[in-house]
Amino acid sequence: MRIHLGGHLDWYDPQKRTWLDVPVEGTITLLALAERLGLPPGEIAIAIVNRRAVELETASASDADTVEFFTAIGGG
Repeated sequence: MRIHLGGHLDWYDPQKRTWLDVPVEGTITLLALAERLGLPPGEIAIAIVNRRAVELETASASDADTVEFFTAIGGG
């Protein structure tokens, strides 16, 4: 599975990578994936699977998918 950590979520990766390749058997919920990666769910504002926005709490993905997590984005 290809995973993108947007915003400051790369801080939770020990190597500070924005893109990760993580093997997954079968399917995994996005909440379980976030936990596996050490990402606090409260920090994830947007979840995307294969370029489609999904609900973090209910979506799942498989090894062939691309998952992107983003924090809230603000500006001024």
